[in-house]
Amino acid sequence: MQPSDSALVRELYRKSARLRQFKASLDSSVQSMLDRCEWSIIPAEGQGGLPLLAIRLQERINLRDPFLVTLAEQAERYYGPIDFALFTWETSEPLRVLSQTLLDTKWKRRNF
Repeated sequence: MQPSDSALVRELYRKSARLRQFKASLDSSVQSMLDRCEWSIIPAEGQGGLPLLAIRLQERINLRDPFLVTLAEQAERYYGPIDFALFTWETSEPLRVLSQTLLDTKWKRRNF
């Protein structure tokens, strides 16, 4: 193994540990849902340099889905505002939405 390879391995372990810490900070129901999805967080790749949470969902995207709203709420507590890239079987292009947009749908639902 070359020195550059060991640096890449250390970086991979560090990023993997950060993802595990984030997931461990979530409610068990959200953790369970993430177990059924492909997902990752890419630092500074979202809109305006925000973290980007990419998720491949098994079902149609519903921005009022309690799972997505709860995930947005808990992700904001951990990272602050975050950008979502939601993938589904319906299209190869992701739906991009900010966590605050998902939380706004929760607020609007409560006021109706």
